[in-house]
Amino acid sequence: AVVELDGELVIYDEEQGNLHHLNQTASLVFSLFDGSATVKEHASDIGRAYDMPIEEVERQIRALIRQFRKSGLLMPSERVS
Repeated sequence: AVVELDGELVIYDEEQGNLHHLNQTASLVFSLFDGSATVKEHASDIGRAYDMPIEEVERQIRALIRQFRKSGLLMPSERVS
């Protein structure tokens, strides 16, 4: 179950019984993972939108991916490049 509150997400994992709170940045990145683009494409879009170095954005996105996977919020995908 996912609920949005003031741009942040609260996610309840019924299977594991865990509750997760994502800040606005993590919520934005989490919402992008729908299989429509690669990490590099998302990093490029975010970097341009926020005038940030794309390489830094990509590094941060990949760190979030690792955290999401560790928390059970994101399953590994073949399209992560």
